[in-house]
Amino acid sequence: MTTDTSGTVRSEIAFHETPARTLRLDVYEPRESGPRPTVVLFHGGAFRSGEKTQLAEQARALADAGYVVVTPEYRLADEATFPAALIDAKAAVEWCRVEGAEYGIDPGRLAAAGYSAGANLATLVSVTADEPGFEPEVYPGASSSVAAAVGWAGIYDFRAFDEGHQSHADYLGGTREDVPEAYDFASPMGQTDVGTPPTLVVHGDADEVLPIEQARRYADAVDALSTAAFVVIEGGDHGFPDDAFDRTIEETDQFLTTQLGGQRDDGRPPNDGPLDGGPLEDGALGDGAAGESLGTGQPTDGDGTGRQ
Repeated sequence: MTTDTSGTVRSEIAFHETPARTLRLDVYEPRESGPRPTVVLFHGGAFRSGEKTQLAEQARALADAGYVVVTPEYRLADEATFPAALIDAKAAVEWCRVEGAEYGIDPGRLAAAGYSAGANLATLVSVTADEPGFEPEVYPGASSSVAAAVGWAGIYDFRAFDEGHQSHADYLGGTREDVPEAYDFASPMGQTDVGTPPTLVVHGDADEVLPIEQARRYADAVDALSTAAFVVIEGGDHGFPDDAFDRTIEETDQFLTTQLGGQRDDGRPPNDGPLDGGPLEDGALGDGAAGESLGTGQPTDGDGTGRQ
């Protein structure tokens, strides 16, 4: 257990036993005690790689804004194919409900968020709440539902990509021709319904790994049934959550403060603007609509891996 300016970080907490190993998570606690709104934050890595510490800086920034942040492991494609990772993600949400009181987690104010592959999991969790076949059955009676979802540079529709993406085939257990139902069920785009919670979709318009149009279509689909905000990072490539760090955190904090409510850890009331005091663009979060705003990233090659 460590302490930094954001509060306490508790590491390597077991939350889910799988046939191969025990999955663990880290909890970033804000300075103020709970119950606090909570973000379950999933890492990226094209379902092939990545670890729960990948988004540690983003987790610390959100904790500094007053959220408890939970960063779980999930099984990768070389361990198990879909829906294993989704089941693991839901187990993390259910753990928050059952074990969260010790960590200041408010079970009524849970959000799922993620980057790239993690954005797929976060939004898929949000649209398949308590759905038989995808539940971990680890915490009987606990709900896997969330009150809001956030996707950074996410993949929302596997069916929108041409054949030949080996990482997709590895994760889903074959090509689209082989396992079409997996491509359907693993795509949040195909699962939205009237129970879909408010969702923030943030995407770079220079993303060559996951084109922005599939993100835009997902935001529109959610907005037709619920509430969606679509934020474009102008010039942002697939690595924008690092390259446009402040903007990503500001948009996420503003959205979650609106959807989850609660007091910021810096003492300011909800909806009091971004953490650095500067204004967000008008319509950045919309008003019950998939409002679009533009921001400026600093495009680089990210980590050079083309991670998803």
